[in-house]
Amino acid sequence: MESAGPETLTAIEQKVCKDTLAKYMGSARVWITHLDFPHPSRQIDRKVIAQLKRDFDCEGCIKEKPDHRIPAIIEDTVLQAGLQRLAISAETFRTTSRDNPPQLHLGSGVKLECLHGQHRAVAAKEHLVPSLRWWIVDLYNSDLEKDTKQTLREGYSYSAKYTSGEIFRYIRLCNYDNDTLGVQRWRGRLSDSQNQFLTRLLKRGMLVSALDSVLHIQGLWRTFYLGSLDVFLNLKCDDEIACYIKSMKSILTHILGNDMTTMMNTDPLTIEDIQSRAPAFSKSDFEFIQKEMHSERLFAAVTDPVQRADITQRLLTTEEPISSLYTLLKDIRYLKQPAAILITLLPKSQKPSLRQRFYFHFTRVESSHPTIEVEQNVSSYTIIPNSSHLDAFNISYQQLWLCAYRVWKHPNAYGRLQLATLAHRLGFSSTEIERKLREDPEQGIIEQCVLEVLNILRPNEKFAFDANQARELIASFHAYLGKILQTPAKSTPPLITVAGSGEPLARRCGHSSADTQDLENLFLDKIHASLLEYRRGGDEISSFYVKRSRHRAFFGAVNLAANQQGQSTRSVPAEAPVEQRVIVVAPSAIGISSSASAAEGQDSNSNESSQVQGANQVVQSARRVVRFKERNAAIQEVPYERAAVNEQARMYANQGKKLSVKGSGHFIWQDCFDILHRTKGSTVHVFTTVQPVNGKRQYNQDMPERLQPVRKEAFDFEMEDSEEEL
Repeated sequence: MESAGPETLTAIEQKVCKDTLAKYMGSARVWITHLDFPHPSRQIDRKVIAQLKRDFDCEGCIKEKPDHRIPAIIEDTVLQAGLQRLAISAETFRTTSRDNPPQLHLGSGVKLECLHGQHRAVAAKEHLVPSLRWWIVDLYNSDLEKDTKQTLREGYSYSAKYTSGEIFRYIRLCNYDNDTLGVQRWRGRLSDSQNQFLTRLLKRGMLVSALDSVLHIQGLWRTFYLGSLDVFLNLKCDDEIACYIKSMKSILTHILGNDMTTMMNTDPLTIEDIQSRAPAFSKSDFEFIQKEMHSERLFAAVTDPVQRADITQRLLTTEEPISSLYTLLKDIRYLKQPAAILITLLPKSQKPSLRQRFYFHFTRVESSHPTIEVEQNVSSYTIIPNSSHLDAFNISYQQLWLCAYRVWKHPNAYGRLQLATLAHRLGFSSTEIERKLREDPEQGIIEQCVLEVLNILRPNEKFAFDANQARELIASFHAYLGKILQTPAKSTPPLITVAGSGEPLARRCGHSSADTQDLENLFLDKIHASLLEYRRGGDEISSFYVKRSRHRAFFGAVNLAANQQGQSTRSVPAEAPVEQRVIVVAPSAIGISSSASAAEGQDSNSNESSQVQGANQVVQSARRVVRFKERNAAIQEVPYERAAVNEQARMYANQGKKLSVKGSGHFIWQDCFDILHRTKGSTVHVFTTVQPVNGKRQYNQDMPERLQPVRKEAFDFEMEDSEEEL
């Protein structure tokens, strides 16, 4: 849409001004019960209403000021009936009422269409005594021009000023309506710096299209600040941002049942309260959502009980942290430093996005390349067969980002070499990568370390350090270092839930003190593992789960589980997926009924639609599993494997809990798998009752015999079928 010139805009403004004056019928005091807002420019914001009430307390309810009045449309018949009660003519009313508005009595059930001012009307209705619940209304004839109505509707004095995000939304809506005047009028509300950011943003087609896709979710826009778009625009990660917005839209659309009216009426307060929450995995989030939906504070515009129940159910079973435009602006900053390291692998380029630059230097674009390498740790890889449903570039590109996450906090020469080595192995080629591969930072670092050791051991002695004479020692240590680094550390599946408070809301988006945690788990196969493969350690989400969700929001989900023929792609055998029956159990046995949970991210590489189960869902399948139960409620399932079972048992033991099988005493966690194997059982009971001895907990030889753990040799019986749930 072309911008209108100054002369055209001036002509339109003059036309609006003339229409406003011509259609003005007069001003009157009208009872608030007669005021209706059928087409509000924004949804009710309780924070604004609370502030208006405080203003009323401090300054009084100033209704008389002209810029505090509410513009409204009135039909001629309604106005004439009111004027007859006042015994004045329409002309007298029009000329005298502006300075001294009379009380206009309207018939029962009569409503005036108000163009603006809903917040002050609600605040006055809730704050004032009944005899004072009126407001001064400027009345206009029903044949107002469209541009005039819109101008009056956009007024904001004595109410909430529009944020830059809301202004951007109206600019885009005006653009779709080919409303040149509206675009110019809304841009006039922005500061110079905000207008500069907006001009740059409008040149980025992918970003604009992505943002336009969520214009209908009105509650998102209050915290989308144009003044905070520096990293958003400078990072040149347009593909990743668009993917994040697509994921956000998918989650919110699912929660709201794809109902356009509900999405249009979503209020900012609700979005602010649910963002970053993952109710299916977090007990505190679950209880918060349940409470606030019951009180009708969340999604206040939804009044139908059935619809509210459906939204509540979908909210409570949402697994991924709910994203918003606010979390996007925070999370994009998490990519800033890793992106700065990745750029060092590439020559300068005019290509618009970082993803396109890396694609240009990827040498394995052809699908004929038979395999794809996936890094499992810094010293080992697994090979997966390439197929048409896998995007080799996307898999390799994501691995570079995950490596950058791991090294950016300590961007030394070794970290840069590690990243360059990975890029070369995955099929990226550039002169910068080749130059970094020729560097050997370890040699210089070891020499410096030897020198520092001498300074520490002989701080008061002078000596001349000759690296050439120490070369044999340095080479020996260098070889030893390489040997131990090639021995991968023992790895266990990461925890997605933990005991205690878990990851607080404040640390679920953007940078946090947890950025240096979980680095050993930031590898592709762990980020894109099925939820069933992770360990559960409590009722709140872990820092790893936050990082996992954020990465998948920016880059989409990747299905590494099977190739086209459904065969395992892992280097070790894995069981093929089986059809599952799901029982939904709320956190810590808080019961709700559940529908299918939200889609688990966007998989740009596969059309596979996989059902992902929540943290509080007990999954029964053909694969044998061990179930841990507390107070007769299933709290965790793990594969029937010694390492997995004993690790889960150890976690509960560390929490001060005891373990038993039905009909027996408790046992130590190290014997858990052996006891299940002896009894042919698959259920472990977890309990916290501890019998005190002289007011203290005592263990081993200090404990009475009745409190001693039972040895595993005592478990030489088999569990009855009725004791195990199939």
